[in-house]
Amino acid sequence: MTTLEYKGYQGSAEIDVETGLLIGKILFVTDLVTYEAATVPALQNEFQTAVDDYLETCEQIGRDPQQPCSGLFNVRVGPVLHRAAAIRAQKDGVKLNAVIVSALEQYLAPTTIQHAHTHDHNVTVKLVSLSGVKSLVPYIYSTGPSLTQQFGMNTNVTH
Repeated sequence: MTTLEYKGYQGSAEIDVETGLLIGKILFVTDLVTYEAATVPALQNEFQTAVDDYLETCEQIGRDPQQPCSGLFNVRVGPVLHRAAAIRAQKDGVKLNAVIVSALEQYLAPTTIQHAHTHDHNVTVKLVSLSGVKSLVPYIYSTGPSLTQQFGMNTNVTH
């Protein structure tokens, strides 16, 4: 959806196919403030007029205008995810709010390329006596996992 911006307020810009008009409303406030126009420049103008009228009306009635996105919102994640996040945050010594802020910052971080997922493997290999084997390297590459069974090697892979 295309959005308009003026004085810290955002507004929608949509097409009403029935009337052929461009329509919109001020976003992220619970008060319903709408506007419409026949052209894009006129819609921008009507949006700005709607914001100015909204602010003026709030002043006239002695009420603070709602600010878009106050910084507080509810997040519904389900009890299992909530508990897991709370436990992890406690173990990490951070507040759950800090976890959510970090997740949102990562989500919103600008990126132009897909980041590859990487991780390390630690492998411990214990070799036992292999008398009579001339070259172990070709055997490792040719047989893979059966090396453990055939020669009694102990391999531990941790993630």
